[in-house]
Amino acid sequence: MASSTLICNTEPWKDLKAHVDDIKKTHLRDLMNDADRCKSMIVEFDGLVLDYSRQRAFQDTIDKLLTLAEINSTEDRSVLHVALRAPRDKVISSDGKNVVPEVWKVLDKINEFSERVRSGSWVGATGKALKDVVAVGIGGSFLGPLFVHTALQTDPEAIAFAKGRQLRFLANVDPIDVARSITGLNPETTLVVVVSKTFTTAETMLNARTLREWISAALGPQAVAKHMVAVSTNLTLVEKFGIDPNNAFAFWDWVGGRYSVCSAVGVLPLSLQYGFSVVEKFLKGASSIDQHFYSADFEKNIPVLLGLLSVWNVSFLGYPARAILPYSQALEKFAPHIQQVSMESNGKGVSIDGVPLPFEAGEIDFGEPGTNGQHSFYQLIHQGRVIPCDFIGVAKSQQPVYLKGEMVSNHDELMSNFFAQPDALAYGKSLASQVRKQLNVSRTKGEPVEGFNYSTTTLMTKYLEAKSPIPSDPTTVKMSVAELKERHLTATTTVNGLRDRLRQKRLLLLDTDVSAYAKNAGRSAVSFGQTDLVCCRTLQGHTGKVYSLDWTPEKNRIVSASQDGRLIVWNALTSQKTHAIKLPCAWVMTCAFSPSGQSVASGGLDSLCTIFNLNSPIDRDGNLPVSRLLSGHKGYVTSCQYVPDEDTHLITSSGDQTCVLWDVTTGQRISVFGGEFPSGHTADVLRVAYPIYSSRYLIHFIVSNHWWRSSPALFWGILCVSINRSNSKMFVSGSCDTTARLWDTRIASRAVRTYHGHNGDVNTVKFFPDGQRFGTGSDDGTCRLFDMRTGHELQVYYQQHGDNDVPTVTSIAFSISGRLMFVGYSNGDCYVWDTLVAEVVLNLGSLQNSHEGRITCLGMSTDGSALCTGSWDKNLKIWAFGGYRNVVSP
Repeated sequence: MASSTLICNTEPWKDLKAHVDDIKKTHLRDLMNDADRCKSMIVEFDGLVLDYSRQRAFQDTIDKLLTLAEINSTEDRSVLHVALRAPRDKVISSDGKNVVPEVWKVLDKINEFSERVRSGSWVGATGKALKDVVAVGIGGSFLGPLFVHTALQTDPEAIAFAKGRQLRFLANVDPIDVARSITGLNPETTLVVVVSKTFTTAETMLNARTLREWISAALGPQAVAKHMVAVSTNLTLVEKFGIDPNNAFAFWDWVGGRYSVCSAVGVLPLSLQYGFSVVEKFLKGASSIDQHFYSADFEKNIPVLLGLLSVWNVSFLGYPARAILPYSQALEKFAPHIQQVSMESNGKGVSIDGVPLPFEAGEIDFGEPGTNGQHSFYQLIHQGRVIPCDFIGVAKSQQPVYLKGEMVSNHDELMSNFFAQPDALAYGKSLASQVRKQLNVSRTKGEPVEGFNYSTTTLMTKYLEAKSPIPSDPTTVKMSVAELKERHLTATTTVNGLRDRLRQKRLLLLDTDVSAYAKNAGRSAVSFGQTDLVCCRTLQGHTGKVYSLDWTPEKNRIVSASQDGRLIVWNALTSQKTHAIKLPCAWVMTCAFSPSGQSVASGGLDSLCTIFNLNSPIDRDGNLPVSRLLSGHKGYVTSCQYVPDEDTHLITSSGDQTCVLWDVTTGQRISVFGGEFPSGHTADVLRVAYPIYSSRYLIHFIVSNHWWRSSPALFWGILCVSINRSNSKMFVSGSCDTTARLWDTRIASRAVRTYHGHNGDVNTVKFFPDGQRFGTGSDDGTCRLFDMRTGHELQVYYQQHGDNDVPTVTSIAFSISGRLMFVGYSNGDCYVWDTLVAEVVLNLGSLQNSHEGRITCLGMSTDGSALCTGSWDKNLKIWAFGGYRNVVSP
């Protein structure tokens, strides 16, 4: 507790009061003529230059103020906002406990969560990505984050990271503010961040309830948990509100609200907009000033000097206000932020004991950016009342522009005013024209700055050193070569840092050997006798090799595609053909039923995807008419697959290295994946597959493609795709480039992730039933199980087939439980793998009535009671589980 003696009764205070008379006898222009004084009043740190030579003060004034200075103790609690941006290894204690680890735990959580939202792995209630954020808070929960957001909006790096995203703030309880904050937003793509430490702030909670109703009305009450998160310490009220407590981000009592921009209050919404890597740079900048404040001598300590000068101006010289004048539009919200930081902290008229103060304490802060203020309130400052001013200039513009024929660039024009206005206040005349001419000759002719006082000369020289000369004949200059090199170096450092972090994360998440883990846990392979899966029907009718098949949802019908240019629809119960469709294409490579079973799609060497309505009347030649022709691929169509539950949308893959999402109703392409995009495959895409409905998996895969190598110009693209039933917006493709890639149908411009491991063409991909993993098969004779989320290879399935033969894996299918994986090979084998222990439990190729040629395609019936296989022997076979039992349980 501070002494009850008022500070104005101390000797240092009285000494300063007497010192005022000395100051008032000297005009500011005379002070500015003292070069030694001006030189002593310029302080630099980490790219910041503080020049306080235009303050009505001597060096002796600063010494007297330092004698007066004491540490604030009015709130009797820790003020540790410096811990919010401290390095991980820093020790900053509160009540004997180092709080820095807690801070980084929250920052890491924000980093992980914001990346999930930004990447699209965290989606809203309808499966759409959340690209818009509304931060609900008031006071420090609003002004600080808004200031930083406004400053980043025009930063080139931040712009790139924020592309396609919006961040808005809702603070005022006025319903007009609510309307403004949600105008043009879609609840399906909006995430709301509610910021309230206690979750009881009246204005914030009313606005939060208003947005909760906005979301619930559009998407239902259950959507709140996916569309609202909290920054709070009151988890009970957070959960009661409808927000998952796991999605609450903490901050602490030792953080005053006005200082909370570096906590989750600011870091969460800013990271959602710009990415954590950008916001972390802001935190490091704040930490740099913290270290300067902690370690620098008070005579050269920028925060200390600014604080002491405020006390001098308000309490001794009697100037009640301060103008904050940033000559940068990016800092337009800086003055409102400082208003709260300063005026809420210092807005007190009594001592700690409640005694009214006989002097003024706390200044009135206001301000406006750059030349806007010059045409507003500067007239009062120049010819009316004395108002101390803080002029803030920026050496390099975020958005530099130079127009041909102009004397100076746009930013130089702005800075001409910045340099001229302080001297105009000191000398009573405008120097803007003189500054403008000096900047021009210094840039074009390299002449030194001259004709100004020591302060202005020094600052202008430093400003000119920070920028390159203007080219002799530019149209628009946005960045110098030196700046480009500097930005490239910074970007390279950032990318290398991200790679190192990713490498470290992967080391922490070591690949899991599923079979070793299962065997160590005492699990054994499924017992599977030769009579447990028997061939009950052979479907004969094709005159060419069978390449693709599909089951209808009700399991009674199968469609098959063949090299003979025909589609045949079979009754799986009677082995009878219900439709035999002749296609113009001589080689049909893929086929698929629509989810309703009313239509079939097919594709082949003619680069077209043809749709047939099975309910259409046949023509006089007995053929079904084409109901829709999808044209757009530049290579053969290797696979087609309907989007789950939608007869109107279809995905195809092709030898042109692309996949296409089609609108079947109009025949138009909705999105193209791969191709010219740098993250796309560099080789064939052959086949697509969707898991459809809650327990049905349609499998469409194609054989090895060694015979296509004879015509690389035609046959070189994506081999196969599989779509996630848990999230039909995600699908995986496999290619001749030996990789598999994860795609999001909402982000066609780039693959979400690339999976490596195979040493040959990836001929087949299939999602595991849980939607979090997927299997692949390759020319290298192996099948592999990958984790979709982390990219890790979980298991390799390989077994020697005898005589050192390494047959190609042509197709795979999973049982409903995922315990069994059926794998077709080019030598006619069809292995049944136990996925848990990685052992083969049965080979259908060794059973009676097995195929006599390469297995090309596999498909499981809807209920999992039967497996259909297709082969180069021109036949299809239906295999029934013994006793018509369902697939083995896990």
